[in-house]
Amino acid sequence: MFGEVKDILKVASIYMATVIGAGFASGQEIMQFFSSYYEGGFYGIILAGILFALIGYIVLVKVHSERIRNYEEFLFPTAGWVIGWIMEIMVTLFMGSVLCIMVAGAGNIISGAINIPYHYATLIAAILCMIVFLTDIKGIVVLSSFVTPVLVLGILGAGFYVIANMDIWVFNPVDGFNAITDNWLVSSLLYVSYNSISGVVVMCSLLPYLKSRRIAAAGGIVGGLTLSFIAIILNIILYLFYPDIISEEIPVLSVIGRYNSALGGFYRILLLLAMFIAAVTSGYGFIERIANKVRISRKILIPVICGFVVPISNVGFSGLISSVYPIFGYIGMFMMFMILFQGLNMLFSRLSACFAPVSSKRVYKNRDR
Repeated sequence: MFGEVKDILKVASIYMATVIGAGFASGQEIMQFFSSYYEGGFYGIILAGILFALIGYIVLVKVHSERIRNYEEFLFPTAGWVIGWIMEIMVTLFMGSVLCIMVAGAGNIISGAINIPYHYATLIAAILCMIVFLTDIKGIVVLSSFVTPVLVLGILGAGFYVIANMDIWVFNPVDGFNAITDNWLVSSLLYVSYNSISGVVVMCSLLPYLKSRRIAAAGGIVGGLTLSFIAIILNIILYLFYPDIISEEIPVLSVIGRYNSALGGFYRILLLLAMFIAAVTSGYGFIERIANKVRISRKILIPVICGFVVPISNVGFSGLISSVYPIFGYIGMFMMFMILFQGLNMLFSRLSACFAPVSSKRVYKNRDR
């Protein structure tokens, strides 16, 4: 029993790691996709949590039952050859975009920590990523499995600390904030859809961890609902400090630093580590996909890609999130609804299997008569 619970938590943690990246932990994604809708933002987070749970359940159960080993085995039989290739191109572009966004975020933290110009800080972050790309990725993957639970506990601990030490409990409506869309429902769907791009890629590689259907189903549900709970805590913190933090690149860090400088320093380290891991893992996937399609040595390709990342990253962390993620949200909407449709088919198939023996028995008795 304990071993099964451990496996469920491991699968849930890996699933959550695809969403709890630096954009989530920094508060930028929550602020831009949810906080701008006041009360509606909380409805949006609850909806997003339900959708994350459903998508995790559907994909992981399908991976377990059909023994799927990678993203291509999941995508092409479901979407077809043409749409499958379009989605494959989208995944490649998304991974490259995440690399730029995470380098921008890491550059912001480095710039503030050692007091250097922002563009030099992004250059340092890109060079560090390049060094890892030229060596080995295995250590980063192992490190990410350790960082995710620490990051979850850090977010919750810091959130409860701020809430417990608030002098006044007031929610401030937001004036003048540019929302992602005109309503919380569309914004919530966009948030889930672009996160599902990388989430499905990761979940399709989890077959070795899915020892039973129960582990697959529970891992997806626990991961999705836990994401919703953490997002609610972050959203409460952001509301308490509106409108002061609207212009902050890393709003959660700004809030924590006001209450406890030591905790703020610890959270800064966690964020930097999360950004670096997200940059390296997404960048590695991007480079692998490009390298498989062009005949260029990785030793040449990697510096070229990292060179392009620097000027793009100088757009800024919040600027990239507000412009890039919604675009992929609309593109990824197809994948999200495709997965939910598969879930309905799975449900109808199970219901048909349950009622089939009853129908057969009735036919058999009628024939005897």
